[in-house]
Amino acid sequence: MSLCKAVIADDEILMCDELKCLLEASGEITVAGLAGNGKEALALIEKHDPEIVFLDIQMPVMNGMEVSRLLSAKARPPMIVFVTAFSNFAVDAFKVDAVDYILKPFDEADIERVLKKLHEHRRFFQTKQPPKFLKKVLAEAGDRLEVIDTTRIQFFRAEERLVFLHSTDGKRYETKYRLNELEEMLDPEEFFRCHRNFIVNVNHISQLANWFHRGYLLIMQNPSAEIPVGRVYAPRLKHYLPI
Repeated sequence: MSLCKAVIADDEILMCDELKCLLEASGEITVAGLAGNGKEALALIEKHDPEIVFLDIQMPVMNGMEVSRLLSAKARPPMIVFVTAFSNFAVDAFKVDAVDYILKPFDEADIERVLKKLHEHRRFFQTKQPPKFLKKVLAEAGDRLEVIDTTRIQFFRAEERLVFLHSTDGKRYETKYRLNELEEMLDPEEFFRCHRNFIVNVNHISQLANWFHRGYLLIMQNPSAEIPVGRVYAPRLKHYLPI
């Protein structure tokens, strides 16, 4: 098995160093970076793209739970292992899809358990078939259903309980999908859920503009449209644009 790249985030530097030593002593994990708070952790994760992240739950600036929720919005989120001195956080940890939860002070047995889950995770994704994403979408056009190639889709917009498809030729179609369904069916390398009401085709973004409260507006091309990026979704924007 190739070495697994990891990032550790804990405001107690001695704990970071101890965990780093235990992980690297296993011969299976290399630690790419150590962070003292949640914001530093996000920067290291963006830089190194680790396979696994060890997060202390209680950290200054941004806690481990907040970091985990932001990571879950990534197209390919890393494995999360929470590290804490408080067992009462266990239920909350697993609500955000953590693969494990280790209590301070940790030892070799904790690392062995994490490695076992890492092996299972890798085996699953090695045997898993590549996902099949939609190449065409059905949209209502009068008494017929129009077949629209995904390359012609500029964005989807939810309005009340309906979802509309906006095409590159300026047409607007009603669909029978929900945005959550589309988010699962469309290729995340091509389509970005940027707001609770919008999914955009990143190939049709022409400009990025600043918005109020340090937010962003995506300027779509042909035809022109301005689409907001919600705060929850903003961290993923770096996956598509060099901001």
